[in-house]
Amino acid sequence: MLGSMSRRRLVGALAAAFAASLVYITPTPALAYSGSGAASYADTYAINPNSPSYPVFSSDCTNFISQAASEGGGYPFRNAFNNATSDTSWWIEGSGYSTSNFTWSDSWSVADGYYNFLMADLPGGIPEGTASGTSTAYWTPSAMVDGDMLFYDWGQGLGISHATIQVGYGIDPNQYPNKVYDGNYVDEHTTNRYHAFWSLYPYNPNASTTTIYFVHIDASN
Repeated sequence: MLGSMSRRRLVGALAAAFAASLVYITPTPALAYSGSGAASYADTYAINPNSPSYPVFSSDCTNFISQAASEGGGYPFRNAFNNATSDTSWWIEGSGYSTSNFTWSDSWSVADGYYNFLMADLPGGIPEGTASGTSTAYWTPSAMVDGDMLFYDWGQGLGISHATIQVGYGIDPNQYPNKVYDGNYVDEHTTNRYHAFWSLYPYNPNASTTTIYFVHIDASN
């Protein structure tokens, strides 16, 4: 029969063994979207694409801002490598100079697909209203910050067909002669532009029929 001292030692040893057997898991902090990181990435690759890390398409606008959101902003892939046509999927994989070396979800490379994904993902995208493509207002909505997305419907019956990323404010260096457009500006691909005036009014031949949709990306995502 164990004495009191022996019992205490046995209990202590069992408690120590049990504690040693436990695996302590430190909760992983929620991944936050970095709008400034996304904007910095966009500025870096606005003119010269990040190839061969990513493909370059003839219509490259959404592929470009998806890269900025993911690689620069830290927005995580959703439903990775599955269900390419679903609004709940957003991803790309591969490497090389040919698009045949990559696979991707529709939402990664198609403007209305990315818009629909952001609207479906939570917290994801938050709609912040619309504007006309003829707008020369200085600022986008006050809720819009660097790293947020703008989507453009040219009004030609095709729905949302283009997308850009807001990256700052100042004077548009792509100005037409004798015109000054300053305020919020965006980076874009297809026609590669760095710090273009947000409504694209100086460059858009369909400005009078264009509707622009503003989408703020929740930083707590």
